[in-house]
Amino acid sequence: MSSSLNHCIKFELDIKDKNVVFKDYFYKSIKLQKHKIYEAELIQPACPYCGSLALLHNGHLVTNIRYLTANASLPVIIRLAKQRVKCRDCERWSMAQSELVNKYCSISNASKL
Repeated sequence: MSSSLNHCIKFELDIKDKNVVFKDYFYKSIKLQKHKIYEAELIQPACPYCGSLALLHNGHLVTNIRYLTANASLPVIIRLAKQRVKCRDCERWSMAQSELVNKYCSISNASKL
């Protein structure tokens, strides 16, 4: 997808994290209710332990995040694929993290507020 789509979705959802990259969106019926689903990837540019850029990518952990929306009749879910990486310098494993959602959580921080 284009970077303009990514920018438009970030503007619509008021997401400022530069490591979240939106790829697509679609509508899906879940439990007889229409939901808007956004697909995104959370990238990790550097090792959080040593700051190295030499990372070995090892797949993604996909999390469905419920997100705050002005229209309660159309819930929003962000299907976020978090990168898992191993640092080639310090040999430690890590997963990409964002201010959008806490680690191992499926409710956005905006919704919690």
